[in-house]
Amino acid sequence: MSLGRAPLRLAMALSSVQTPARPPRWLGRGTLRACDFSGPDYRILDAEVTAEDALLAGHLQSWQVQPGLWLHGVEARDLRTMSTRSPAVPGLHLVVLLEGCVDVAFGSQGLQMQVAPASPAGAHVQACGAVIHSRPGDMFMRHWRRGKFERKLSITVQPQWFAAQALPMVAPPLLRHWMEQQLLAIQPWQPSPRAVAVAEQIIQLAREGSAPLLLASRTLELVHEAVQALDAPEPDPAQTVPGVLGVREHRRMARLKALLDSGGDGCRPLAEIAREVGLSASALQRQFRLAYGSSIDEYRREQRLERAWAALEQTGCSVSEVAHAAGYSSAANFSTAFKRRFGISPKLVRARL
Repeated sequence: MSLGRAPLRLAMALSSVQTPARPPRWLGRGTLRACDFSGPDYRILDAEVTAEDALLAGHLQSWQVQPGLWLHGVEARDLRTMSTRSPAVPGLHLVVLLEGCVDVAFGSQGLQMQVAPASPAGAHVQACGAVIHSRPGDMFMRHWRRGKFERKLSITVQPQWFAAQALPMVAPPLLRHWMEQQLLAIQPWQPSPRAVAVAEQIIQLAREGSAPLLLASRTLELVHEAVQALDAPEPDPAQTVPGVLGVREHRRMARLKALLDSGGDGCRPLAEIAREVGLSASALQRQFRLAYGSSIDEYRREQRLERAWAALEQTGCSVSEVAHAAGYSSAANFSTAFKRRFGISPKLVRARL
C-alpha cells in the first residue's frame, strides 16, 4: 500500500466527522483546588498540599472528538510550585503551545517549550509544538511553578483511533517505526501559520461551546498536519539539514537509548560509545539531543534518578543506600538532585510507603 495514501485516509476521516453527543466539557473554570485533580493514579508530589489548596487559576477543558481522539485545552496560571505524576495515555500526543511555558516529562524524556506573550505593538509571536509517542506504562509528570502561565492545545490520538482509520499501515515511516517498536519519542514540530490559527479557533469554539462539527473538523485538520510533518523526506547525507533527523538516525538513537535504558552501557565514556556507532562524540550528542531533547549525560542522570524513585517506593532501602546505587557519593548531593528533578525530597517519598 502506498505511503502517499496517508493524506487521503486523513482527508476521509475529516469528511466523516460526526457531531459529538455533547459539547466540550470544562474540567474547571476559575480557581481549581487539589481535590479537583483527584484520581486513583494521580499523585501530587508534595506532602504539604491539602485537598482544599488552590493549585491553578484559569480554564481546563477536555472533549472526545471521536472514540480514541481527545482534545485538551489549557488557559491557566500555576498557583504553586510542585510536581504531579500520573500514567500517560498510550498513543500520539500533539501539542501546540500558543503562549507561556510547558515543563513536562513523558517517562524519562523531558519536554520544555516557551512562547513569549504578544507585545502591545502586536509583534508576531512564533508558536511552537511537539509530537509525542507514549507507550503503556509510561508516566506523565508536570512540573508546576508558581506564576507560570500556559495557553496550549493538546490532542491525544489513541491506538484504536488509528486502527479505525486504517492508518497504521500507511502512516509516515517515522510514526510507523514508533508504533511498531513501541518507542517513547518526542519530536519537535513547528506548526504552520494555518495550524496556529486553527488552534486559536479551536480554543475559542470550545470556550463558547459552539459549532461542535466545525470544532471536530478543525481538530482533525491539526492531526493531519502534525502527522504529515513526520513524513519529511530523509535528508541527503551530503547535505546537513539543521534540526532534522531521518528514520535511519532515529533508529540508531533508539538502539543507543535502549542500551542506556538497560544499564548495559556500564557508564562507558562517550567517545567509546560514539566509535561503536560510527559517529564522532559531538555528532552523537547532537543527534541524541535532537531525538530526545537532552544530552546523553543528562539522560543517564535522569535514568538514575527514575530508578532511585522506584527503589524508594518499592524497596526498604535507605536514602543513603539508594543514593549510592544511583552513583552519588554524597546522600546530600543526591537529595538535592532528586528534589530539583521531582519537586519532593527522597526522604518524603520513602516516608509515604
